[in-house]
Amino acid sequence: MNDTFDKICQDVYKEKQIDISRNDECFKVYKKICKKYLEKYKKHEKTDVEACKHDIQEYSVHYFCKKLHGKPPGKIGDITQYVNKTEPKDESTLPIPTETDKVDLDLQRQLFEKKDKIYRNLFSSDIRKVIFSVSTSQKISGTNIIDIQDKNIADLKNVIGLNLLRASIPISFYNINSSNKAKVTGAAVSGASDGYYNSTDLTDITDIDSYDDKTGKFTFGAATQIAGVTSLDKSIAKILGLVAGASAEGTSTNAADIRGTNFIDIDIEEIPSIVCNNTEYSKNVIARVPVEGYNGEVQNYIANSADIITEYFQPQRMTRLSIRLLDEFGLELDFNGLHSYFTFEAVVLKNVPDMGIVLEN
Repeated sequence: MNDTFDKICQDVYKEKQIDISRNDECFKVYKKICKKYLEKYKKHEKTDVEACKHDIQEYSVHYFCKKLHGKPPGKIGDITQYVNKTEPKDESTLPIPTETDKVDLDLQRQLFEKKDKIYRNLFSSDIRKVIFSVSTSQKISGTNIIDIQDKNIADLKNVIGLNLLRASIPISFYNINSSNKAKVTGAAVSGASDGYYNSTDLTDITDIDSYDDKTGKFTFGAATQIAGVTSLDKSIAKILGLVAGASAEGTSTNAADIRGTNFIDIDIEEIPSIVCNNTEYSKNVIARVPVEGYNGEVQNYIANSADIITEYFQPQRMTRLSIRLLDEFGLELDFNGLHSYFTFEAVVLKNVPDMGIVLEN
C-alpha cells in the first residue's frame, strides 16, 4: 500500500503545500486507516482492491487536510499545528504529537518547575542575611584566596547576593615600585627604592631638580620619557606629572599627583559580574573606596544605601573569596605587609537544599 500513501502525500501537498511523506506519525495513521477499510471490505466480502485503495486514498486525503487546517506553507515535513488567530479554536485541527514532542515538553516542564521553585524563594521573604568579617592576613600564602569555609568563618550555601558593609584599608601602598619605575627614562627614578614618596622625597632623586608648590610641577635635569601607554606607564606618569608615551624636558607637563591612587577598587572573583561594578579593568568590583587620607593613615569605608546592590544572582555555594585591591589603573596595590579588614553581608536562601552550583539561564 506504499504506492497509495505516495499518492495521498502528493494530493495533500497540492492542497496544503505540506510534504508528509517523511512524517512517521502520518504514516502510522495511514496504516490504521488502511486496516479499518480492509476489515470493512472483508466483512462485506468485497474483492475490488482498486475500489478499496480509492476509498482509503479519498478518506486519508480528507483526514490529513483537515488535521493540517490553518498551517501556512512552511518547512517540508513539518506538520506542527498553526492556528490562525482570526479563526475559532477547533480541537479537530490539533496536530498529531510525536514522541519527540512529548519528550521535549516533559524536559521543559521539569526545568520550569525546578527554576520556578528557585525563583519563588529568590523573590520571597524566605531568605536570611549572614554577616561575617575577614582580613587579608587570612589569605593562603602566595595567593589572594581566603578560604572562609576551612577557617570556619562562614558556611555559605545558596548564596544569592553579597555586599561589602565596612572596610579598613591602610594608606601605605607604594607609589614608586619596581614595576612602574622601570617605565621611566631620563629621570633616574630607577635609583629609588620601592616605597611611598612625597614631592620633597622625589626631588632628592637624581635628575629631578625641584618641585613648585604653586603649580604642583617637577623640574627635570634631563629629558624624561614614559615608555608606553600601559597601566604601569599611566601610573608613574600621573605621579611625575608626565604624559604616558610622551617625553618632557625641563618642567613636567601636568601637575604631579604623588598619591598612588585616587580610589581603591575591591575585586572579588567569585561574585558574578551581573551584581558587580564593571570597569575598564575588571568585571568583579563589588565596591569602590575613595582615598581621602594621607600615607600612614587608615581609610575607613562604610557603605551607604546607594552602595548596597539589591540585584540577586542564581544560588551558589561560596567556600572562598579571592580579594584583590586595585588602583585606578587596575593594578594590584602593594601594602608593604599591612593588612586590610572587611565586613560582608551575604544573602542566602532558607529552607531549600544546597544547590551546589550556579544554574544556567
